[in-house]
Amino acid sequence: FGIGFDEITASNLLKVNLDGMIIQQSIPADRREINPGKGRVFKPGYVLHSAIHAARHDVHAIWHGHDLYASALSQTTIGILPLSQEASYVLKKGLSFHPFEGSANDESEQPRLVANLGPTNQFLLLEDHGPIVACPTIEEAFHGMYFLTRACKYQMKSFAAVGGDLSRINIPDDESTDEIMRRIDNFDEAPASAKSTASNTANSNNKDEVVMHDTSGLMFAYARRSAERVFGKDQIYR
Repeated sequence: FGIGFDEITASNLLKVNLDGMIIQQSIPADRREINPGKGRVFKPGYVLHSAIHAARHDVHAIWHGHDLYASALSQTTIGILPLSQEASYVLKKGLSFHPFEGSANDESEQPRLVANLGPTNQFLLLEDHGPIVACPTIEEAFHGMYFLTRACKYQMKSFAAVGGDLSRINIPDDESTDEIMRRIDNFDEAPASAKSTASNTANSNNKDEVVMHDTSGLMFAYARRSAERVFGKDQIYR
């Protein structure tokens, strides 16, 4: 706590247990010009993250942020509508809402937050606050947050374009929404030619084998390479 995102390196990350205690961490002396001492834990971050990690053992990566468009959308009662591929992905993975109780620095809020997230949803929109993404992997969390923030940006801009008049927004009907959700199940599926190639390999015994792209992994790998180009590997991983 106390340094900017562009100043974070591998050596000044904090490892924290579910009780909020820093473990196995010591900032090297040559990195203390930014954040003196052993570092501090940001309590609202601890309250949110620890609650979900303690309750959802399928979740190993949580991302909370205050993206401008996502936070603005969280201040409305409309929620995320299936107006784009990105929004459909979010809705398919499970989206729920949690009412605003003030700064997330009170541990008594944790049971309500976990209950509202539910046992399987990967997205929680904190009303009047911002989004939380809770996924099995870091790659999926990055993918999820990228799609959620894009979906919110599209929606907020389209609302602004029509002066908030929902009758002028192309909102899919129930039948169309069902088809949209069905197609999301095949979001990572490779083209038929890739399936054919896979089914003809020596190790394949299934002519109907479905080949899936690792979209989350590909997106995260590109983001990592981009960060390395901008900030430099030596600065990031020191």
